[in-house]
Amino acid sequence: MKYKVNLVSSIIAASLMLSACSASKVSMEHIHGLGYSTDGKQIMIPSHTGLVVYSGSKWSHVDAPKNDYMGFVAVDNGFYSSGHPGVGSNLKNPIGIVKSPDMGKTITKLDLEGNSDFHGMTVGYKTHTIYVFNAQPNPKMKSAGLYYTKDEAKTWSKSEMNGFSGEPLTLATHPTDDKVIALGSKEGLYLSNDSGNHFEMLFPGLVVASSAFSNNGELFIAAANSPTMFQFNLSSKEKKEIKLPTLEKGDAISYMAQNPTDSNEIVLATFNKDIFMSKDVGVKWTKIADKGNGISK
Repeated sequence: MKYKVNLVSSIIAASLMLSACSASKVSMEHIHGLGYSTDGKQIMIPSHTGLVVYSGSKWSHVDAPKNDYMGFVAVDNGFYSSGHPGVGSNLKNPIGIVKSPDMGKTITKLDLEGNSDFHGMTVGYKTHTIYVFNAQPNPKMKSAGLYYTKDEAKTWSKSEMNGFSGEPLTLATHPTDDKVIALGSKEGLYLSNDSGNHFEMLFPGLVVASSAFSNNGELFIAAANSPTMFQFNLSSKEKKEIKLPTLEKGDAISYMAQNPTDSNEIVLATFNKDIFMSKDVGVKWTKIADKGNGISK
């Protein structure tokens, strides 16, 4: 099977991230991820020119190196990412895999700097196990496919991906069980309980554009061909529908995240760079960015 990360990136829109500095007009050329700070007070968005944050109904730029982060994933002590160095950065291009505990002010290089840029990446919120789609051979990965590491990118294992078919479009891994990973495709949502060696089709017929695990390990799923997103309990198999905000024709959800300190608060980004927030799990939505332009109150 040939894995095309450009298809993953085609459902991954790029954006700018916000930080706790002076409020200013924020315009996001791209959106490459979405996540909350550890304390749940800031929504972080990576972009072509660094990070921006939304906090207290205000948008602002993060005072940190303006790296072009891709494959961005927020975890319980910061974030992991891939991408390209910004102007003035001392990182090689591409940056491989890096992590930061302080919104990019301090960067730790983990692996594959100067070799790989992973648009398709997910990291366990508490486990910090990293999964990536690799597009072409590099010094650690001899072929294309799905790989994972449990030791901060010191060693890598390749997943067999038995039972999965089609092109992988989105991926998410469980916050505390690093063997559980979900892959979305044009055919539906697949789930693995053994680090991606075997997959089971859960929701056939959905064009899965975005997926994310909740704080307690339930799976959020958004499809390009459905007006609702789903919250799925892996244990009880209960599926709850959540009505999406009104989107423009042809638009779909590209990223989603849940506040780590308030499970009722969720945020969504779309391919058209609209961003919506709900404080009651989708009963009511508030638009906080329009076509990449932050809306501050």
